[in-house]
Amino acid sequence: MHEKTPAKQVRKQLIIPAEMDQRLTSIAEDSGTTASEIVRKAITLYIAATEKKRQGLKLGFARPEQTLETEVIGL
Repeated sequence: MHEKTPAKQVRKQLIIPAEMDQRLTSIAEDSGTTASEIVRKAITLYIAATEKKRQGLKLGFARPEQTLETEVIGL
């Protein structure tokens, strides 16, 4: 069995409005995770959205009964 090598991490500094910081903190607390993890997931979602846009697709929200071509999970 192969062990997964941890990805190299880079530290970034971020300046955001106080209201956004309050929302971020609240979401992290409600989700039982950290603000850093929420930001990483948001960046992952943004990367996926821009890649799909290049393919002519759009990111949106759908009700459960609607058919989706791609589902974003783990966010």
